[in-house]
Amino acid sequence: MPIQRTGRDVPSARGLPSGARPAGQVLVGAILVMSVLLLVVPLMVQWSRQEARWSVKQQKSTVAFNLADAAVDRGMWKLKSSTSCWAQAVVGTVQAGYNFDTVYTDIEGGVYRIRFATGPAVGQVTVTAEGRDGLTRQTRALRAVFENKALPGPMLSGGAINIGAQFEAHWGPILAHGNIALSGAAAADRFPRKLSKQVVSSSVAPARDVNGMPPPNTDNLEWWSDYAVPDLPLLDFVTMRASATSNGTLNYFTTAGASGAGKCIGWGGHGRCEAAANNWAAHSGQPHFFDSMHHPLGQSNRIWYYDNNLILTGDLTSGGGHRLGLYGTLIVRGNFTIASGDNYTYTGPIPATAWREYAFSDTAANSQYPGDAGFRTNNATFNHGAQTWTGGPPAGNTDVGVRGFVYIGGNFALNNIADLAGTIWVVGNTTVGAAVTERALVFYEDVSAGLPILNVVLSRLSWDETAPSAVAWP
Repeated sequence: MPIQRTGRDVPSARGLPSGARPAGQVLVGAILVMSVLLLVVPLMVQWSRQEARWSVKQQKSTVAFNLADAAVDRGMWKLKSSTSCWAQAVVGTVQAGYNFDTVYTDIEGGVYRIRFATGPAVGQVTVTAEGRDGLTRQTRALRAVFENKALPGPMLSGGAINIGAQFEAHWGPILAHGNIALSGAAAADRFPRKLSKQVVSSSVAPARDVNGMPPPNTDNLEWWSDYAVPDLPLLDFVTMRASATSNGTLNYFTTAGASGAGKCIGWGGHGRCEAAANNWAAHSGQPHFFDSMHHPLGQSNRIWYYDNNLILTGDLTSGGGHRLGLYGTLIVRGNFTIASGDNYTYTGPIPATAWREYAFSDTAANSQYPGDAGFRTNNATFNHGAQTWTGGPPAGNTDVGVRGFVYIGGNFALNNIADLAGTIWVVGNTTVGAAVTERALVFYEDVSAGLPILNVVLSRLSWDETAPSAVAWP
């Protein structure tokens, strides 16, 4: 009888029991693993060494970059140190220590140097700063452009700004060191930019910053919270008061009585305020200035200075035309009230960058805002009192009551329909009366030229890395 073998006893094709593992297979596997390791390990070692070199290089590069960044800050503070320093830099006068002629060593890890240059545009200064690592001597360079703009927008405040009712600003940003609170019809406007060191909020839709100071702090179109708002200008009140004294525009008020200096001058055929509308009577005994439009110095760009309160009044009767029309600098150390309409027509400048204030809705269409000339472009001038825009007031209603810089040390009450052009700075609160039934407009003009200011207010226009200079280090 044939012997029966179990499957376990049957030799495999290689002559080994099926459960056995050939030694050759193990050896081949080991050889393959070693081959892979011989290929991979050197690559890993080389990669690690290269990564270490890259890390060191990056660290050294960062040191040089940080030194250059610190140098830009030093240059900025030098420019802000005095009005004379800025005045020299903006015309290209070389200043010792800021022409790549001095190596600064006050920061650990390396050295840096700084150069001032005028431009690229008129009224601007370029700060070029280079940082050099003390060990590797690697150099990085930064370039920043600054502008001395004491009045950068139509409205500014060292505290809070509350914008509501029928109030509308154009052509420049609203800036506040405190909160900016929007309400009423003004909250629906997605222009101009609102820049606050604190928080921009709205009591009605659309909402702005809904979580306070933590990020996100902007929509990158219309509002910015926790923003580096520039310093406020330090006004030279002493010089401005002296100027008003010499011009006869210090504490100028209208009084009742016969015509003449201080008595409704400029009227054609009217000798008394009350002869036309009796408007003076409501302010009898109060500090008011009637019909600034027809004062001989009304549009002469003088400084008008008031130690206390001021009310601007005028004749609103049909055909009166004796209303607000003041062009110059208006300093009111107390409360300021506008109690009449406006009457001043003129063709004035539009800032070249006014289009930036309308990023939320700007398109290729024209006339979406005052002076709009299409997508990201605007006209150079605007005819106040004879020009309007889509959705704006009648063209005849774009005249203004005050043109220039207005400083209000107390509260501002807008009790009648009057537009302004320039910049308005309100230390106290702003209220809009019930008589203001259409938009009260504030058109931004840079009116800081010739204004007595005791400090330099820098705005950084650009900040970029650039190639290091070929100028040899001292």
